[in-house]
Amino acid sequence: MSNSQVQALRIACYLMVAAIVLWLAHELKTVIISFILALMLAAAMTPVAEAWERKRIARPVTITVIYVAVALLYLFLGIALFPAIREQGKTLMANLPNDIENLARWYDHVLAFAGDKAALVTFSPADSKEFAMKAFGRTIDMTTGIFGLVLNSVLVLFLAGYFVINAKNLWKEIFRWIPGDMHERMSSLIEPLQDRLGGYVRGQILVASAVAIFFVACLSLLHVNYALTLGAVAGLLNIVPYIGSFAAACFAILVAFNQNPLLGLLVMILFAVEQWIESNFMVPILLGRQVEMHALAVLVAMIVGATLAGIAGAIVAIPIVSIAIYLGEEFYVKKIAPPPLGVVGMVVGDNAEKQEKNETSAGATEVSEIAGAQVS
Repeated sequence: MSNSQVQALRIACYLMVAAIVLWLAHELKTVIISFILALMLAAAMTPVAEAWERKRIARPVTITVIYVAVALLYLFLGIALFPAIREQGKTLMANLPNDIENLARWYDHVLAFAGDKAALVTFSPADSKEFAMKAFGRTIDMTTGIFGLVLNSVLVLFLAGYFVINAKNLWKEIFRWIPGDMHERMSSLIEPLQDRLGGYVRGQILVASAVAIFFVACLSLLHVNYALTLGAVAGLLNIVPYIGSFAAACFAILVAFNQNPLLGLLVMILFAVEQWIESNFMVPILLGRQVEMHALAVLVAMIVGATLAGIAGAIVAIPIVSIAIYLGEEFYVKKIAPPPLGVVGMVVGDNAEKQEKNETSAGATEVSEIAGAQVS
């Protein structure tokens, strides 16, 4: 068999293995995503577990305390906010058809006022109703997806706790499969990768909280109905960046237009301002710095992840891309990048100094040889 045939056979084998891996990844998508979510949660809890371990508090106790504290926090928030959110939500759903009809009538008045120029507008009242229903349907689908993730939360919580509690033993088993000369290099990667996984969880919680507070505060100042419900929805759905604020804005604009067209316009402006703040400040500062990614890279990763695996894919895409970027920098960019100018100067200076010392040493040797010859 010739070399070209061997190379072609090798490429075919690589492609076959890649196809099998992709097929398995698609079939085991839910398991893989649950595993990644558990790694993210474990990475977020590991710094706390390590800090408490230095104070002689066992890791199982730390994990139990964290889980109980988070459960109590959600229980407290639920008890405090659920009655108001339930009443506002019931009223919102009951008035939603009337709000859509009022928006359509307001649109007809605008067309009548526009006169002949109204023919340039291709949007119809039926389109507004259809758009609102589609937005509502998408929101329900997303909420269903979130509840689907919640159903897997037991597995995720169990795996995350197991990873944190048995981290040392797990790393020992992993390093058994790594050549000894690579142990030091691999060990140096653990902490940065852990920071990116855990940082995403912490950063996303901060972004979602900031979005919820922003909407509740601003909609309340504008006296928009159901401000608390809309803000809570924005924060809950903003587990995927940008999506929660958009979903909440659709409802807020609809409700505000029903109250007053000018108020609806103000809410549209508010949404534009919120998107600008989220894109330029919230995501870069609260999330981008945690995973060391540009806001545009965060958005692209989220869109690709959502396209491939839905809402769960959008959640795990950002830390996966962050880790891929870091590994690419460590194993490729640093190898091909030229050394910094300061380092080059230091190297040149060291070489010149060594050369000068060598010349001085050679000169001294030559003088001593001449002196010895004269004496003899």
